[in-house]
Amino acid sequence: MVSLLLSVFAASALLFPSLSAAQTSASEKLFTLDNGLKVFLLERHNVPLVNIVAAVNAGSKDETEATSGAIHLLEHYVLFRGTEERSGNDVARDIRKHGAYFNAHTGQDMATFEISLPAEKAEFGLRNQRDIIFNLKLTDPEIEAEKEVILEEFRQLRDDPFRYGGALIYQNLFPGHPYGKPIFGTETSLKALTRDEVERFYRRYFVPGNAVLAVVGDFATAAMEAKVRAVFGDVPKGEVPATPLVKPSPPAKTVEIEEALAVEEGYLIIGVRGPDYNDPDQFASDVLTRALGHGINPLLLSPLRSPRDLANSVTTTYIALKKAGAFAVYITLDPKNIAAAKRQALNYLKSLRNGNFAKDDFLSGEERRMAYDHLGSAKNELRFAVQRTWESGLGLASSLAMHMLLNEETTKIDYLERIAKISSSDLRKIGAKYFSRGEYVIVSIVPKKKSP
Repeated sequence: MVSLLLSVFAASALLFPSLSAAQTSASEKLFTLDNGLKVFLLERHNVPLVNIVAAVNAGSKDETEATSGAIHLLEHYVLFRGTEERSGNDVARDIRKHGAYFNAHTGQDMATFEISLPAEKAEFGLRNQRDIIFNLKLTDPEIEAEKEVILEEFRQLRDDPFRYGGALIYQNLFPGHPYGKPIFGTETSLKALTRDEVERFYRRYFVPGNAVLAVVGDFATAAMEAKVRAVFGDVPKGEVPATPLVKPSPPAKTVEIEEALAVEEGYLIIGVRGPDYNDPDQFASDVLTRALGHGINPLLLSPLRSPRDLANSVTTTYIALKKAGAFAVYITLDPKNIAAAKRQALNYLKSLRNGNFAKDDFLSGEERRMAYDHLGSAKNELRFAVQRTWESGLGLASSLAMHMLLNEETTKIDYLERIAKISSSDLRKIGAKYFSRGEYVIVSIVPKKKSP
């Protein structure tokens, strides 16, 4: 799946917080090759698979107006086009021949390239990753062909209201900042991109010192380390690009956007800034996000359903980037209810600083007995999500790769331990800090008026 908005990764990446070589066990190892490629190996013998994820520290944050959309174009090219050694058809044939699953994702901070295959085919997986990431052959005909594929994605984007509205949310939450650039670029910028511009972008960012490799699966650590060193050790070092990134300033005011699309129902998307990947607030933000818009009894659905039935569904997300973060609320509803639902949702979000999230928050015995434990339910959901990621070697490798690029912490953090300590008071602090005082971006999507 190609991610056109923000790369969404499991919070369980935080189970590997310091990635310090001194802290690893016999079944895991962190090391850096002489050319700068950082590698993390983790043995998982639950299934006979090896999962290999390479991540490049290049995203829409690194693009200029002239190169907007370059990283997304390169992601497509890596997936479907050729290298100096093999054509795109050869790559696809080899992947099928080795029984592998292969995909890639693009985000504001990075691009990731993943392959999962039988454990006995691990060396092919490593060599394939090396070839497609560090040995691309860029040609005008194939670049133009891939542009056409992406232009069709542009045309399809408006067919997915949440995807389209979500893109508008993030672009307006970070105005004038690299995070505000659309990950997929624009039709104008994509059409104008030349092979030379794409080549320069590729040569600048796709170097070992600007990338990481995570390998998770059924292998012996020492043997896998030897294979990684043999396959990637002689990739030319290149020059690591200096790409300083500052925290974005908050929007100057609340922004409201209304779009008419070919839809049958209404869509309301509300965004507000949140903590970044290395901010301690992220733990309580994860819990609050689960409590607000997940599970069998999401907090935000109640004020939208009572006393008036204003919404059909509600879900919430929290995305942590290296230098910023964002909360988003996604609501489906009858178009005639958009104005009322917007008022009700904003009033509730702004009141989170005084919210009750657990039974102990209620003073009276009857209220306490009848109250639903949103705090406990949210924590249980996060524990389940962590366990599910641990059981997925590919999800684990993706989380590791992301963590290696985004993490700035030097001390060990146990994610589940942090989550277990979150209290209702912590959630109220998040409500006060981000929802009560923040400027919102609000996107309303309504059905197009039908021609008479």
